[in-house]
Amino acid sequence: MTTRSDSDVRQDAGELSTRDASAQTAPPEAASPETETAPPVPPSTHHPFAVQVSTWLLQYPRLRIAVYALASLIIGMTQGLGINLVSSNLPGIQGSLGISNVESYWLVAAYTATSVTGTILLYKIRTQFGFRRFGEYGLLFFAVASMAQTFTHDFQTALAVRAVMGFAMASLGPLALFYMFEIFPPAKKLTAGLCFGLAGSQISLPVSRIISPHLLDLGHWHQLTTLESGLSLICLAIIWILPLTHPPRVKVFERTDWISYPLIATAVACMSVVLTMGRYYWWQEKDWIGEVLVVGIIALTLSFMVELKRKNPIIDLRWLMTPEMLLFTGSMLFVRMLLSEQTTGMVGFLNLVGLLNDQLVTLFLVILAATFAGLVVVSIIHKANRIVYIHLFSIALIGTASLMDASSTVDTRPEQFYLTQGMIAFAGAIFLPTSLWLGFIRALQFGQSQIISFVLVFLSTQNVGAQVGSAFLGTIQILREKFHSAALVEHINLQNPLVVERIARYSHLLKPVLNDGNQLNAEGLAFLSQKVTQQAGLLAYNDVFMVVSYMSLGCFVVLCAHIWVGRIQTKKRAAAEVVA
Repeated sequence: MTTRSDSDVRQDAGELSTRDASAQTAPPEAASPETETAPPVPPSTHHPFAVQVSTWLLQYPRLRIAVYALASLIIGMTQGLGINLVSSNLPGIQGSLGISNVESYWLVAAYTATSVTGTILLYKIRTQFGFRRFGEYGLLFFAVASMAQTFTHDFQTALAVRAVMGFAMASLGPLALFYMFEIFPPAKKLTAGLCFGLAGSQISLPVSRIISPHLLDLGHWHQLTTLESGLSLICLAIIWILPLTHPPRVKVFERTDWISYPLIATAVACMSVVLTMGRYYWWQEKDWIGEVLVVGIIALTLSFMVELKRKNPIIDLRWLMTPEMLLFTGSMLFVRMLLSEQTTGMVGFLNLVGLLNDQLVTLFLVILAATFAGLVVVSIIHKANRIVYIHLFSIALIGTASLMDASSTVDTRPEQFYLTQGMIAFAGAIFLPTSLWLGFIRALQFGQSQIISFVLVFLSTQNVGAQVGSAFLGTIQILREKFHSAALVEHINLQNPLVVERIARYSHLLKPVLNDGNQLNAEGLAFLSQKVTQQAGLLAYNDVFMVVSYMSLGCFVVLCAHIWVGRIQTKKRAAAEVVA
């Protein structure tokens, strides 16, 4: 596989509309500045009604821009809400299904496992059938599954439906990007187009926390599935009415795919289950965790052996193993782990002090506003020579915010997180689009055929990175909680007058309902134990915030060193050229 010069790559970056975004209808030799930015002519292969709508929209350019932008936002939000609506409301869901707190996380594991496997298969589905067809059937299946879930009240059925939903929603991430690409001229597709194409998925987390209390008040967790079903039907109508231009379809599925894909799906599903459930059952306590991990490793090894010998693999491992892609994948996973401070750290901390979603609405409104602000700012300042500095700034924001959060106490409330969580949301909003642009440029070095593969790699790193970050930070929190609990209990002595006074104060609170002195004393001790456990958990979350701060500092130093080494190498090459 040969690479091309930087000038060729940047030219391709400006012309991404060909096939993958908004293909030009005029031949290259007849293209002019006016025809390059003109909207594409709707293809005749689509439904006649869709052609009529697209033709009508061409007469109103501003309306067309608004319609396609809204379509991208709705599709991106639908995918994001698919996972966030459930993960944000597990306490309410477990009550409705009659399951424990640990069992409720199986709903998250089922969705993420099938979502990643569906994303991996998207490249071949898109080439042979097109995103539109896969999106139509997938969303229709998702809508039926969502409506079926409305009538289910048992855990096993809900688990199966969540797995189906994860696979059906896999196509929505790329679709949201390509709908946004349709409204931008070639020069803006990889800058503003990328920034706003990711908007729907990025705002889905705060939106899910904001709307959840109102939905649960209307009718428990079934209102969440009703919303998902409605959004899927809206997305189905969007895909049907607003078709995307796609490249010629080519038959790419082979018999070997029936061997390779089940191995890949098994490996990804096993890894997802281990990463999601490991810290709740605890890594070394359950034998099945190790068994599932072994099965995943064996399946992954066998899939690699099969894929490396194929001419048209599902996953282009040789391309993924290039230094550029390894660096990109590693950095995306690492930063996604840092951003988990918001979901695993901050939300867990506030839940521990007794706050739920209905008391965090204003905080997530701040996060939503900061995310939008970041997307707007990065779409304006985005330039190739500024990307490394944008990344430095975003990592510095995450590190600073985490350091500030590390001083939280039992009296900390959402108001104290407004600034820090706004900083993290802003940092994520400016980091992800620029990283995606940089990855696009790297992918274009190997030709435009790698664009879709790269998009799928990016979406997969977001899912896997969130799982790894949650597992890593959650494990640290549990370990540090045990440490702090032991340290606090060690200093509690019933002979200490301060401890006796605190127990007496807790017992006094129960005197209106209890008369027995021994029972009052026992309840006071139990209340003190609860407070010690809570304090240990809060101290553990502060340690999590500090770990994220240290990781951000290390990433900042490494990135600075990378910039410095790159400049030295550039000067050496320039000096060598002068001498030559």
